[in-house]
Amino acid sequence: MSAPSETQRQKNAKLDAENPSTASSPWTILIGISGPSCSGKTTLARLLKAIFNFSITVPSGEGGADEEWKLSLFVLHQDDFYKTDKDVPVITVTSPEYGTRDLQDWDCVESLDLPLLEKTLRYVRARGSLPPDMVSKEDQNAVGASWVSDDEVQVMKQELEAWFENFVKDNVGWRETTKREIRICILDGFLLYPPAPVSRMEEHSESLQPPSRPSRQPRERDSHYPHPSSPKALDNPSSSNHSDSVAYLYSSSPELNHLYTLSHNLLHPRLFLSSTREQTLARRIARTGYVTLESFWTDPPGYVEDVVWPNYARDHAWMYKRGDVESGVFDEDRCLQEGVMLFPGRGSWEMKACLAWAVDRVRDAVREKVSSELIVIDGDFGFHFDLDFGFDLNGNMDSGHE
Repeated sequence: MSAPSETQRQKNAKLDAENPSTASSPWTILIGISGPSCSGKTTLARLLKAIFNFSITVPSGEGGADEEWKLSLFVLHQDDFYKTDKDVPVITVTSPEYGTRDLQDWDCVESLDLPLLEKTLRYVRARGSLPPDMVSKEDQNAVGASWVSDDEVQVMKQELEAWFENFVKDNVGWRETTKREIRICILDGFLLYPPAPVSRMEEHSESLQPPSRPSRQPRERDSHYPHPSSPKALDNPSSSNHSDSVAYLYSSSPELNHLYTLSHNLLHPRLFLSSTREQTLARRIARTGYVTLESFWTDPPGYVEDVVWPNYARDHAWMYKRGDVESGVFDEDRCLQEGVMLFPGRGSWEMKACLAWAVDRVRDAVREKVSSELIVIDGDFGFHFDLDFGFDLNGNMDSGHE
């Protein structure tokens, strides 16, 4: 075979630049962390970044040179994908305490630049890194204390390194592969797991119970949410047909459907940190404000009560039993069906426990990713190694763990 011409080399180089080869790019894992405002998402993501960043050296086989394996994690913030300040929607809200007023709504899907988010996520998946022109404004925002000491973080990191070294030696080291680097990208955001598209309603089981009440009265922007027209219909299942009774599980919003598709196609696992209305209000009010694309945003009076929490309740009602967000009781089977892993404790556990749970989940994702890739290389194989931080693989506290 003759050597490729210079023109062909240039074409190949261009193709390589546009579509990095699987041989040269690292194994990349995209993970979602979502939850209400101020539920600890960014704090958790930054702690995970401190733990999942190291390299190990393992022997490559008989007479072979030692090989370096790298594991790294970086964070992508959904808040970095807001539209410009002037393009963020303005809504009219009313409350007994603050009256009627117009407010910018930063806590809705319409405030996000979804095409840019999709482009960035696909770039990350293909290359294992952020686009070179990506600059995070979210990193300029203050994050509260984590209450996890540096020593505790270091212990978790050392335990993870030991697991990873054993894992590579036992299952990867002797195989022929050019992949020796795993990069994890965590996307943290207030709205990553919206309700399913209304087109999926027919797939829904008729055994589902209707919600006891709507999360809140629909506003003009809620027209894409097929809630029953009468709240009383939700309290009386016999007065509503089945489609109405499960309508809180679905959305016909093009933006939410776009986000749903991105989440399900690109993020695995999908982790969720919960918090109550009272916790969300207290934590959000304590924050000084947020850096936006063009300025600095400070919540006006009543913003959390009239915009932040109602938006959360509306967009996440599908995750709760009978759509009742205020009860705090999650529909665990429904969440599992949608691939969302719930952190236990309903927002009451300390960040150390949350971090331990998340380390287990991310470690499982690493194991799953490498295993699936090696199946392609070497055929199916089985193994099991469990790093015990006091949780079972479903995220439940081990009763025998102190």
